[in-house]
Amino acid sequence: ILTVWLTHCIRNHYTKADARLEEFLINTGRRKFLNPLYNELTKTESGKEKARIIYRKARPNYHFVATNTFDKLLNN
Repeated sequence: ILTVWLTHCIRNHYTKADARLEEFLINTGRRKFLNPLYNELTKTESGKEKARIIYRKARPNYHFVATNTFDKLLNN
């Protein structure tokens, strides 16, 4: 449920959810929950930059399969 809600927040530029989004991306390791969020963030340049900043913090917590996916998505 949280992934769906955060996806809607990103899509609608609801910045009050940014802290919760960052917390979720840092503390959740399942790619199936993370992928929709990173994909939605990368639809705009400002979102892509936000995703890169968060990803730098979150990457050490992710499984190598997830890092392979998001390294390519975020051009890291």
